[in-house]
Amino acid sequence: MKPVKNMKTIVKKSVAPAVARQEASVPKPAAPSVAKPAIQTAAPAVPAVPVVARQETPTIKPIAAVRPVTVIEAKIDVGFGNHLFVRGQGAGLSWERGTPLTCVGPDTWRLAIEASDRLKFKLLLNDRVWASGEDVVASPGKQVEVKPAFSE
Repeated sequence: MKPVKNMKTIVKKSVAPAVARQEASVPKPAAPSVAKPAIQTAAPAVPAVPVVARQETPTIKPIAAVRPVTVIEAKIDVGFGNHLFVRGQGAGLSWERGTPLTCVGPDTWRLAIEASDRLKFKLLLNDRVWASGEDVVASPGKQVEVKPAFSE
């Protein structure tokens, strides 16, 4: 072994790298953070203008005259595949062309029609065969029940 000349030098050289490694592995405390105040920019002052909705002038519609509804109801079983029609005068009825009735039951046929004056009518089977008897008269707004008979 060699004689040691200067012991302090050897100790410093051997200890220094270990201390440096130790200091490098220890994290340094972060600098205290100072929160910056948020800078608020104020919008330029704009005078408040009231918003006024545009109002449209309502359109006034004339009131339609309400016509009374006259109901024609026929009580008859016309058989499968047959239909009832009505011909007459008043409320758009015609003696030349029939208006169909609606089947609402096994032996009940109905037509509701707006009529401001009286109706004069007669029922037809399949718009070809006239019911026997006189013409029927119905007052406006009333329900008339008819039991027609057909002879072929």
